[in-house]
Amino acid sequence: MKIILNILKYLFITVSLLISILVGIVSCCIVLLSCVSNITIFNVLFLGLYFIPTILIFVIFFFSNKYTGKHSILLKTLSYIAICILVNFHIEIFAYTLSYSLGCTVEKNETYNPIRPISEYNKFAENKTSETSHFPDEIPSNATNVELYRNYLFHGDVEEYLKFNIDDEYINKELKNYQYTTIITGDKYTGHPPHGRGGNKDDVYYILGDLLQWHRGYSYGIVVNRKTHEIIYYYSSY
Repeated sequence: MKIILNILKYLFITVSLLISILVGIVSCCIVLLSCVSNITIFNVLFLGLYFIPTILIFVIFFFSNKYTGKHSILLKTLSYIAICILVNFHIEIFAYTLSYSLGCTVEKNETYNPIRPISEYNKFAENKTSETSHFPDEIPSNATNVELYRNYLFHGDVEEYLKFNIDDEYINKELKNYQYTTIITGDKYTGHPPHGRGGNKDDVYYILGDLLQWHRGYSYGIVVNRKTHEIIYYYSSY
C-alpha cells in the first residue's frame, strides 16, 4: 500500500510540474508571437514570471516531502491542495494570456474597422438583446451624421453604439420612453463611455443599467448632448 501511495505521489507531482512547465512555455510563445515586436532583456525577465507557479509547486513539494514531524500528514495534504490550486491558477493565467494575445493580434493587424456601414443596422436591430433593446428599431429618416460603432475584443470587451444628430423633439420623446437608474453628466460618469466621449461635461448619461466589479462590468443607456443635438444609444461590457 505504501509503495502505491508513493507511486501516486510522484505521479501527481510529475504531472503537475509537466502541466505547469508546458503552460508556461506555451504562454511565453503566444505572447512573443502576438504582442512583442522586439525581444529585449526586460521582455525575457517579464516572461519568466510565467514560471513562478512552477517554482512554487516544486518548492512546496520538496519541503513538505522532507518534513517528517508530528503533523506531516496534514502538511502534505495541505501541500497537495496548494499544488492543485497553483496548477489551476496557472491554467487560468494561460487562458487570459491567450485571449489577451488574440486581442493584441487583432489590434495589431487592424483588419476590423469598428465603425460599421449603416446598412448593417437592420440586422443588428433584428437581433437586439436585453442590453440593447433600447436601440431604435430603425434609424429616423431625418437623422444626420449617423454612425454605427461595434467593437469586439477577444478578451471579453464589447462596445456598441448608434449615434446621430436629430431635433430636440425626437430626443425628448425618446427620453420619456424609459426609466433610468442614474442620470449623470459625462465629466462625473465613472463607467466605460462610448468611444471618444470620455469626460465630456456637455454629455448627459441616462443610464438604464450598469454594474462594476473588480474593474469589470457593463453599462447601457442613452447619451444626449443638447449643444450638438446628438443622441447616442450605447452598450458596453468591459
